[in-house]
Amino acid sequence: MNHETIEHLYDIVDEMAMLLVEHANLRYLDALCAASANIMAADVLQEVDTEVEVKLFALGKQLNTTEFEVEEVRKALQLALLKGMKADHVPLDAMTPDSIALIIGHLVAKLVRSMDGRKIADFTSGTGNLLTAVLNTLGEDPAGIYGVDVDAQMLELAKMMADMQDYEIQFFHQSSARAMAVPLVDVMIGDLPTEGHVEAADVNSRLAAAGCHYLPYLLVENHLNYLAAGGYAIYVIGNDFFSQKYAAKFHEVLTNSAEIGILLQLPENLFKDASKQKSLFVVRKHKEGLPKVQEVLVGNFPVFGNIEEFRTMLTKVEKWITMNKWGI
Repeated sequence: MNHETIEHLYDIVDEMAMLLVEHANLRYLDALCAASANIMAADVLQEVDTEVEVKLFALGKQLNTTEFEVEEVRKALQLALLKGMKADHVPLDAMTPDSIALIIGHLVAKLVRSMDGRKIADFTSGTGNLLTAVLNTLGEDPAGIYGVDVDAQMLELAKMMADMQDYEIQFFHQSSARAMAVPLVDVMIGDLPTEGHVEAADVNSRLAAAGCHYLPYLLVENHLNYLAAGGYAIYVIGNDFFSQKYAAKFHEVLTNSAEIGILLQLPENLFKDASKQKSLFVVRKHKEGLPKVQEVLVGNFPVFGNIEEFRTMLTKVEKWITMNKWGI
């Protein structure tokens, strides 16, 4: 991966977006999607002055003379997304940091020996950065890829990310706390919202029937309906996830469908605000014949920068996976 190439791609995409901001009266994030559509079509799809059209076409043509790795494309688009989110006052935590995405990608690779014939989904896909980062880490295309998000703008950005990295992802615009039109998947990943409530009338769930309206719990409960037997769900959760009201009921509902395997606090130095620190939470859907987990792996990742301790933790996770016969 070449940082100069990333900067070159970012400069082109950013300049195209800024031209559309100025001459097509678009906000930056919308302009970014429009610029990416132009690149994919090798054309200028917006009605702009001839002089601007010529500039946009020339910028797009520059990309034809440069070869990009898919991860370089993602990183360049990530830079543009961060710029746009700041400009449009979108919370930056709407996009999962690369460091967390890399850990999740590593976990998926250890839990799934091959993605051949497997399906993967992110039912809280946001900008699509987490999903495409994990796909890039795996280096092989699953049989099916799915993304769901309730925010229409986030979904458009996720589609842009997928298209520019040449991934065929089926996206659905809806809340994943409700019934979805997706098939069973073998792997689910997700960076869950740390708060939020939905009305019980909006969902059909045991938790809602018990009076729980806490969105992260309802999301996990519903997501498990779309996880194949023996499949894995890997979530980023707030550190206060298990201290919410109805936590005991959530644990009961969860363990009725799946077993908890891993709960690891993410490096503290990833989060400026201690109250917003997060953890990784991994469960496996029940399947007849699978051995039970001997002991849940609980711990903390060391701070980023301490390479040896970080490798030691990853090795510990891999040994736990082998010892408990996890993996498909």
